[in-house]
Amino acid sequence: MIKVTSLQDMSCITNADLQMHIQEKAEAMMQEYQVENLDDIGCFIVLESEEFTDFPISEMEFVEMLSLKENVFLHGVRIIDDSYGEDIICPLRW
Repeated sequence: MIKVTSLQDMSCITNADLQMHIQEKAEAMMQEYQVENLDDIGCFIVLESEEFTDFPISEMEFVEMLSLKENVFLHGVRIIDDSYGEDIICPLRW
């Protein structure tokens, strides 16, 4: 599991397409909420495929399939409180 709370944390994500997707989303959120890091508004949690059972589907605001080139991920957003949320992403292996 990788927890991303800053742009520096992105380097730990090995999938380049996923890293770019999360970076673009994080930058947009930081600009929208006028913050310099994600600590105050949320985080991205990237699970390994074998951590699928750690994906809390019942706690998600929504769940979707995220396709990035040849990779497919399960993506959901869990709202912790009014000003903090977690984007949780898990690769799917067929």
